Amino acid sequence: MNVQADTECGSSMNGRHTSSDYAALRRDPEYAELNRALLDLVPAGATPTVLDLGCGDGAVSERMLLRDPTMTLVGVDPDPALLEAARARLGGRARFVEGDASSVSRLFPPGVFDIVVLANCIHLVPDLATALEAIGQVLTSGGRLVFNSAFYSGAERAADLPRYAELVGTARSAARRRGLPLTRADSRRPAGLRRSAGDYEAALEAAGFKAVRTEREFTLGPRFLTALCSTPMFAGAALPGVDRHTAAELLTEALRELHERSPFTVTRRCVYFSATRA
Repeated sequence: MNVQADTECGSSMNGRHTSSDYAALRRDPEYAELNRALLDLVPAGATPTVLDLGCGDGAVSERMLLRDPTMTLVGVDPDPALLEAARARLGGRARFVEGDASSVSRLFPPGVFDIVVLANCIHLVPDLATALEAIGQVLTSGGRLVFNSAFYSGAERAADLPRYAELVGTARSAARRRGLPLTRADSRRPAGLRRSAGDYEAALEAAGFKAVRTEREFTLGPRFLTALCSTPMFAGAALPGVDRHTAAELLTEALRELHERSPFTVTRRCVYFSATRA
């Protein structure tokens, strides 16, 4: 198994997994820290109209409204259950609509949003060019698109790859001891995880955006990694052929065992883009 290629977190905003499969990861405080820096890129004032795309249960929407209560906010997500949670969280302070990145130009009139935010979910978008075109249509002239991701090609440090391999190897050994069937891993990496930061820059330029890119490093510990182990992409890639929930349990046990030997952390680079539509 190519651990770097196959055990990252990812899915599709239009794909077979739903956003609720990643709810535990989104609730993780370290994961929230990845998004906190993104909110600093969201312009405040002038009563903006904001689209929180891939809004999940509305946690980032709530943070934006706390920062700027004057904004008009709409959240979009493909998962109805999470949209219900977002409505329960925010009541009448925001409106929530079912959809995905590529559908926003069909859901909303042209030029209706001043700002579009994708908080650590751009890697879940399978067709980036189509999504950026749709986003560009619903942004005002001069409108701002901001997004980030810690799950892209080049996000991981080479020095940390043995840590991922050790985690997966320990869990696979435990699965074999239980007599669980392990099938051959699929070596194909999801499209969103094959993209590099440079790929995002090129796609933004092709879609008519002028972008500024920044990066930050984050050290992530067992709490974050436990939440990551529960996701379908990580669990399924690490222990193919094993029931996802059993795989997550085995990975969590392996993580605990390794952390008892020595502190188990990894460092990832999170990339941030602030892009203006021409």
